[in-house]
Amino acid sequence: MIIDAHAHVYRNPLIRMSPESEPMLSAAQQIEMMDRLGIAKAIILPMNCIEVVADNQSIAEVLSICDQYEGRFIPYCNIDPRLTSSLYESDTEFFKVILQQYKDLGCRGLGELTAKIDWDDGRLWALLAACESLGFPVTFHTSLRGTPDYGPVDEMGLPRFEKTLQRFPGLLFFGHSMSFWSEISGGVTPEDKTTYPEGPVAPDGTLPRLLRRYPNLYGDLSANSGINALSRDESFAFEFIDEFQDRLVFALDYCSIRDKRPHLQWFSSALDKGKIRKTVYEKIMYKNISNILGLKHE
Repeated sequence: MIIDAHAHVYRNPLIRMSPESEPMLSAAQQIEMMDRLGIAKAIILPMNCIEVVADNQSIAEVLSICDQYEGRFIPYCNIDPRLTSSLYESDTEFFKVILQQYKDLGCRGLGELTAKIDWDDGRLWALLAACESLGFPVTFHTSLRGTPDYGPVDEMGLPRFEKTLQRFPGLLFFGHSMSFWSEISGGVTPEDKTTYPEGPVAPDGTLPRLLRRYPNLYGDLSANSGINALSRDESFAFEFIDEFQDRLVFALDYCSIRDKRPHLQWFSSALDKGKIRKTVYEKIMYKNISNILGLKHE
């Protein structure tokens, strides 16, 4: 069984993020890809923050896709942390009211969090407090200050995110993006931070340190950033996978039909060569996310 923990799926995607790009995947295209790769289920992460220039997606659309393809999709919800309401005494109370309704409708978490706001901004912390209260894990994209990337903003070494991990010990965070996975290595430069660094992983990386210190941090292995963090230095990767086997989840993050994701080939090859034990492979492929979301191991 394989579960893709990071998918963007639309009923009828129309908007291109750039003139050269394709729209996001339709539900039919996503199902075709999943069937071809042997993926049983995928988590739909709606994107509706202003920084991501794609079709805004309602929870009604997400749930209708889940109903149409029963058993194939798991719905998440999303809220821009800059939303406010004068009807409530605090932003956290407001977010709780909205998120509880999403939870009652079947949503299992929040993401993809893409708002370009400081990690320790009070508005974001209000949303995260509501997620922690309701038991919603959060999948996020993070960015480096001063760059055109999107997602909660941080400095080199992720100090603001570390403050957030400390603030919300009961909230599970699933990290994703170039600015996240580049920190697997020590000696990261600002030039490395928002790219796909090559070559050996240096000691004293921020991510291994954070994963060891904060049990509420998980790694979302999606997109080129996730697989590059592993494939750039396989001798390090297999030690990293073994150490954090309970904290890594398989994910792809297809954003158009043009995307190429070598994740399955890489993991299958590592399994066949005995570089990854079958028990570890199964945890990453589906058991870790299944246990977190309370899914049945089918």
